[in-house]
Amino acid sequence: MLLGSRPYKEYFDSYFGSDSLYISTYVKMEFRRSFLLNLINFFFVLDMPTTRAIDDAFALWSERFKTSELKAVIQLASPLFATQHLDPSNPRDKPTALLALGRLIKRFDFEMAGFLDTGVNSPRCARAGISLDINLGNLRTDLRRFVEEFTDVETCRSKCRIDTFLLKRHRGRVQDYARLGNALPNNSESKGFKRIAENLADVLQGGPEACSCKRCERIGDAVIALDTPRNLNLEHTDASFNQLCDAIGQPHQQHPSHIRVVRRASEGTPKS
Repeated sequence: MLLGSRPYKEYFDSYFGSDSLYISTYVKMEFRRSFLLNLINFFFVLDMPTTRAIDDAFALWSERFKTSELKAVIQLASPLFATQHLDPSNPRDKPTALLALGRLIKRFDFEMAGFLDTGVNSPRCARAGISLDINLGNLRTDLRRFVEEFTDVETCRSKCRIDTFLLKRHRGRVQDYARLGNALPNNSESKGFKRIAENLADVLQGGPEACSCKRCERIGDAVIALDTPRNLNLEHTDASFNQLCDAIGQPHQQHPSHIRVVRRASEGTPKS
């Protein structure tokens, strides 16, 4: 909803209408970790003295990073710079590009405040408590402060309770996930859940020491499903949530992917 193209945003606007939308502090953390942190890293790639212009930053980013999430940063930054009428090869446009990125990062984080808070953070995720306070006049310092605190996983892990959350409060459900992962066939619909189940099995075997911020990145969907209040509907696009939610009786709804909605819009296919 925050990152999609205009047809995708229109799809969600049409689907939800005037319904109240909720977000947890853990989901906010996941958005910052999986997307905003990458956008901030791209900011610092562009900001390097050896990066002369926008084109150089894109070239370096493409060489160093290959995942779909990081490619999405380029897909987002390119139209942003085009809207600002910036010349990708002109070094004089670099400062304006950096400021535009800073504003974009600040806007995305601010837009999450438009959702109602579920009031639940049972894992007590310390990373979720790190604020992204940006003053555009102090942009580099504020972004660097956030990155340093957010990536200090040793300190963050020492403050959270993910081990208690998984191994005590929800141990039975985690065991069910692990068993279900072993029983499901290997296919496109189950592979995401099976990866999560394998990591949860490692947690069950390894105990608290197997719980880390890195591990949490791999099982984040399970944490979200387990910690979502049962009186709320969990809205998602990832297929893994189908098994994660059905196994614990969590109401949920899978939405079509971004590319599917865009294709429908271009073909004039009615939304469903």
